[in-house]
Amino acid sequence: MEDFSISQFFGLQTSVKDIKTLKTGYSPDSKNWITSKFKDSIELRRGYARLGTTEVTGAGKVTGLGIGLRYDGVSVPFFSYGRKVKYYNVTTDDTVEVGTDMLPAGADGEDVWFKAYQGLAGSFMYLGSSNSGIYKIPTANPGSAVDQAVNNYRFGVFHIGQNRTFAGQRNGTVAGNNDKTGLYLSYIDKDQLSDFTQVTGESIGASGSTTYTGTLAVVGSGKTIMYTSFAEAGGETLVDDRNGNLVGDGGSTGTINYATGAYSITFDHVTVGAVTVSYYHETATSTGILDFTGSANGQGKSFRQDDGGGNIMAIFNINTIEYCLHKLKTWQLTTTLDDTGTTNLPYRNIGIPYPRAAFQTPEGIIMADLSRPTDPKFRQMQVLQGTNIQTIEPVSLSDDLDLSGYAFDKCVAFRWGDYEIFCAQELTNGVANEHNSIMFVHNVISNAWDVFDYFASCLEEYDGTLIAGDSVSNNVYTLFSGFDEDADIISNYWKSSNLNLGSDNLKNCRRMVVSGLIQQDQSFEVSLSYDGGAFAVVQTILGSGSYVDSGIEVSIGSQTIGTKTIGGGGGVTASPYELDFSINSDRFINVQVKIEALGIGHVSVHEIKFKDIRNKGRKNLPVRTT
Repeated sequence: MEDFSISQFFGLQTSVKDIKTLKTGYSPDSKNWITSKFKDSIELRRGYARLGTTEVTGAGKVTGLGIGLRYDGVSVPFFSYGRKVKYYNVTTDDTVEVGTDMLPAGADGEDVWFKAYQGLAGSFMYLGSSNSGIYKIPTANPGSAVDQAVNNYRFGVFHIGQNRTFAGQRNGTVAGNNDKTGLYLSYIDKDQLSDFTQVTGESIGASGSTTYTGTLAVVGSGKTIMYTSFAEAGGETLVDDRNGNLVGDGGSTGTINYATGAYSITFDHVTVGAVTVSYYHETATSTGILDFTGSANGQGKSFRQDDGGGNIMAIFNINTIEYCLHKLKTWQLTTTLDDTGTTNLPYRNIGIPYPRAAFQTPEGIIMADLSRPTDPKFRQMQVLQGTNIQTIEPVSLSDDLDLSGYAFDKCVAFRWGDYEIFCAQELTNGVANEHNSIMFVHNVISNAWDVFDYFASCLEEYDGTLIAGDSVSNNVYTLFSGFDEDADIISNYWKSSNLNLGSDNLKNCRRMVVSGLIQQDQSFEVSLSYDGGAFAVVQTILGSGSYVDSGIEVSIGSQTIGTKTIGGGGGVTASPYELDFSINSDRFINVQVKIEALGIGHVSVHEIKFKDIRNKGRKNLPVRTT
């Protein structure tokens, strides 16, 4: 018989119950192996690394995660757990707490949303929850938060689009302000600098000094500062660069905190004239994106979405349409940019179970649809070809998966590069775990699904890398980083479909060939199962074996996937291997292959080949004796 090869890989397929019917290259069961986007290999997934030097020990959960962006293009990760809010300082490679237990006791441990926003008033990270109110942090001063004191407009769902806020799950402190189904709109944000209040000529100090420190007069009451300009009478002027720095036209320098108004200036000379400052300030709760009062065009409005579809869970914008996903149904709010025309209508009977269970992608909105709990689906609401932007249809992404054995109460949906990601809870004795412990990953190029055991309560992209808030601790981790998990081996396996090697007759096989890439410290076992029997190891392939061409080093990217190699070097490499070995099987009809990595390091499999296959004819039927 001819040799039989697995040289194309198509990912996970669990919706087909009889694995004998699976196409060669599909896997009915795998963990922590990635299918190549070209379908030409599988490889062991990478490990993870903690973001920041200091580990927060003990059990917990990261309750929120967001990425702010400074005007100079520097990204700043923020996250929350318990009552704490922290940010990552790339200079010190550690996390820093914003204040001390910034969130109130009533918000201890509840989910927190983070939303980055840039406008004329500055670059900010907004954050809040149903019981915490809303906080505003200048991204240039990440350690300083300004409480916006919005006691009657606290929200569990918050989305910024079209230069305003769309929010839901209102939980005000006044009776009647608890509203889980209504949609609330803020003012359309200011678009002219003249719309803000300016302070001019505020005295800083007399002449004759080189250093000036203090706090601007107009601070507090939720205000933030912008466009500061410090002037020496008859001399030098220092201008705010919008990144927290003051830059002089004669070489002097300084800093400004947009949240507190604290400034520090060092002139490179003794001043010859008095120093004054001019600046603008913003109160976002007054005709800004946190002002939900009013009802005229461009002001705050509310729309009822009360048709039995459950609580509003998430809001996404496509063009001028806001898709409001409730637990069981979705509404479509269409607005014009000046608010002169609005429609608010039910759209589809699809919904999500959790605010993080949907995510906007370039192609549409991916979501975990639990509107039919007995038939969970991962879907994408996308624009159909040949139609206009308003024709969005939900298309199933998960037909290859049986999702009935998982829970999605805390599901997280995310798009990272070519990967669409859904995090879910596994079941123990039929009961859903409290935390996410499984990650379904869909490659949009190959259409392959894979399963990893990353624990994630929330996900974000940070400078190209994927970071996750841990679902069982108070730490944030960079995923797909390194080749171990806190020095532990990555638990893994990959199983093939049942293979008949090209014939339904009885057969035996004398030899196998396995090839791919491997690093020296890695090794893996090849096991076989004949006709449904137990797996037995037939070969262990070593990264240090003589069949590894260690003289060839093939680039497999950076240490952390998503991180660019700096300076043209420093990438990670592996060497090609090919091993032809004896198996000398007994007679069988179908065989199944299992791959399991044993060490720490990269390993990939490009081809699995069966050789010297010998046909032994049809299996004899049992003879009935009368």
